[in-house]
Amino acid sequence: MRKVLLIIFLIFSFPINAYSWEKVPVPDYVNKKTKSPWNFYDDFEDQKVGKVNLRKYEINDKGKGKKPFKIRQDNDGNKYLEITVKHGWNKGKYFKTERAEFQTKGKRSLNKEIWYGFKLRFPKNFTHINDRVLVNQFKNNFDNMKKSPLLGIRFYDEGKRLDLGGDTGGIATTKWNEAETKKHGLRVKYLKIDNNWKLYETKARGENKKKIFKCSEKQKPEYCKNLSLEKTLDITKLGEWTTFKIGIKNSKKSDGYVQVYKNDKLIMNYEGVTFDWKGNYYASYVRIGIYRDSDPSGSGYPDQVVHFDDFIVVSDKKTLDKYLN
Repeated sequence: MRKVLLIIFLIFSFPINAYSWEKVPVPDYVNKKTKSPWNFYDDFEDQKVGKVNLRKYEINDKGKGKKPFKIRQDNDGNKYLEITVKHGWNKGKYFKTERAEFQTKGKRSLNKEIWYGFKLRFPKNFTHINDRVLVNQFKNNFDNMKKSPLLGIRFYDEGKRLDLGGDTGGIATTKWNEAETKKHGLRVKYLKIDNNWKLYETKARGENKKKIFKCSEKQKPEYCKNLSLEKTLDITKLGEWTTFKIGIKNSKKSDGYVQVYKNDKLIMNYEGVTFDWKGNYYASYVRIGIYRDSDPSGSGYPDQVVHFDDFIVVSDKKTLDKYLN
C-alpha cells in the first residue's frame, strides 16, 4: 500500500507535458521501399500557451534558441505555433540573411516519396517587405551547401509575387550562377493582379523560362497547350488560413516529382530528375518558418510574425488529404 501511495505521490508531484505530435501509420498500399522517412502529424493542441515544445524537431538555431517560437490560442480555442523573426536574428554564414525556422530531424530521402503539408496564416498586422521571404523549404543538405532547396515557398516585392521552386542539382559548394540555374533550376511565379494571383512564369529543369502571360495572346507559344497549372488563384486575406500540400520524390531518374497545392489548387507540377548533385549529401529536411534577406541599408526590416498549424509529413497524398481536409 505504501508503494502505491508513493507512486501516486510521484505522479502528481511532477508536471506531465502532454504533446500532440503523433505517429501516422503507413498504409498497406504504400511501397515500403519508397515510404517517407517521416510519418507524423502535429496540431499543437496539447501544448501550453506561451510556451513551446519542439523536442521532436530541430531548431535552425544560430543563437536565438527557442525565443522565436510560442504557442498561441485563437478565441475559438484552436492552438497554433507563432514564429517571429527580427532584424539580426540567426544570421547566415554565407549570405546576409536572418531566420526563425524549425525542421524535421535530418534523414536521407533519396528515392523516397514524401507528402507534407501545413496551414499558414499571416496576421492582420503583417508587413510584407520589398525583399525575399521564405515560409517553407524542402532542403537536401550537403557539406558547405550554398545552393537553394529543392522547393522553397517565397514572397517577393512586398508580397506581390509568389515564387515556388529551387534547385534539382549542381555543385553543392558553389554559389548561385546562371549556367547551373538554367540546367537545374525549377520555378513557378504568380503575380498579384486585380486582387488575384495570376500565373506569370514557369521554368523546368534544362529549359528556358516560359512567359505564361503570352498564352492570352493570339499567337500563343507552343508550351501553352500542355499547361496543367491553375492560371488564377484567390488571394488569402491577412488573418485567414491557407493550406499548403506538397508532394516530393527525390530521384536521379525521370520518376521524380515536385507538386504544390494551395487550398487544393495545383500551383506547381514538375516531373523529372530532382536529385542530380555533386557533393557530400548527408540529410534532407522539411523546414518551417521565416527565412529572409537582411536589410541592405543596415537599418533593419520590421519584425515579421507568421502562424503555422497542422504540420504533417506522410508517405502518400490520400493520407495527407485525410488529415488536412
